[in-house]
Amino acid sequence: MAALVCGFVALGGLVFPPFLGLGIAGILLGWTSRRRIARSNGELRGNAMAVGGLVLGVLGSLLSLVLPGFVVGVYIYAAFHGGQLPQSLP
Repeated sequence: MAALVCGFVALGGLVFPPFLGLGIAGILLGWTSRRRIARSNGELRGNAMAVGGLVLGVLGSLLSLVLPGFVVGVYIYAAFHGGQLPQSLP
């Protein structure tokens, strides 16, 4: 359950990049939960929630890297083009 919640909240990483930590937590909790469920010989359930938390954690982590990557890309572009941003077409 915790992996699913962390993964779901981490999807907000596109707007607030520090949610990368929650995405990583969702990945680790989902991975650990899946291993514990597999070792329990049917006593523990929740494999679907663990997989969901794992998937949402990965997506949230990737989204947390999109906005900072875009900003860095714009700065690098501006640095190599004399501080000029691309011109729009007339």
